[in-house]
Amino acid sequence: MYTIFNTPGPNFSDSHAITIAKNLFDLEVSAIKTLPSDRDQNILLYQNNKPVYILKISHPAEEFNVLDMQHEAIQHIYKKDDKIKLPKAVKNIEDDHISVYKHLEIEYYVRLVEYIPGNLMKDLSHHDKSFIKMLGTFLGRISSAFQGFDYEDSIRRFPWDISQTDFLYSNICNIDSKDKQIIIEQILNNCENKINRIKHDLPVAIIHNDANDHNIIINNDSVPYGIIDFGDIIKTFRVCEPAICIAYLLLNRDDPVQIITDFLNAYQSVYPITKLEIEVIIYFICLRLCISVTMAAYRKKIFPENQYIRVTEDQAWDFLRKIKQVDLEYCSDQIINTVMR
Repeated sequence: MYTIFNTPGPNFSDSHAITIAKNLFDLEVSAIKTLPSDRDQNILLYQNNKPVYILKISHPAEEFNVLDMQHEAIQHIYKKDDKIKLPKAVKNIEDDHISVYKHLEIEYYVRLVEYIPGNLMKDLSHHDKSFIKMLGTFLGRISSAFQGFDYEDSIRRFPWDISQTDFLYSNICNIDSKDKQIIIEQILNNCENKINRIKHDLPVAIIHNDANDHNIIINNDSVPYGIIDFGDIIKTFRVCEPAICIAYLLLNRDDPVQIITDFLNAYQSVYPITKLEIEVIIYFICLRLCISVTMAAYRKKIFPENQYIRVTEDQAWDFLRKIKQVDLEYCSDQIINTVMR
């Protein structure tokens, strides 16, 4: 069950990674740097002391179809909007975009992608109104570019899909405080009561599904212009895409309605969504952060040394404690009245 989340990922040494890059891609590198990662191993490769590529070694339990879907999605987006910076694949010596590397009787899928220069959105000290609008517009472009993309195995059982709540029910017990468990139970119940009544009317699409502040690349002018890490890609409710991005904007902030409406007005200017989607977006935002803290509670017991697992845990709990006191229906009405006017 969910083996990519509860079994160790790859952990190749620097020298071994250099060998893999040479053997599979005929690359000579001058230096390498291991990057933070959730479940795969990502290694930045330098040539002439400049970052050029990222070597991505997938968790051995990862499925080929998921990786292939990522590749096809990136190709599709690039054809629709070539100004969006994407981690485009570099083919191996056999002219394939996904390699198989066997070590100690374990097979790993390996990819090489182009490095995108810039900074991560998480490194911005503050997300002001102007940035939130630029981010909304940028994600709208990504959603627009995704239009028309389909993949046979895009519907899958996956705990980071906000529309699937079975992971939450099964793992609330891993949260170390009864008070925190009650917060998740109450928010989950509130959200499901709302969403279950209208879910059959919500549009579905294949989405990136993880447009958080660790995956958005900004240029030297602090403008969002690239997105990385398509590993959570899935077909689900379309509204989950902006909901996930907004969820991380709301951390450490006290003005959720204003941020949501600023973002959505910009997003809608590029990629309009329905009134019903706007009505339920606050519920999906809450569910995303419920999954985030529950996943952290589950996985840090298995991998206590992996700090990346809990990178937003404290901030997410602060938000959930506050939102538990809020009437989400009233909040939803405020958003609709501002976005739809």
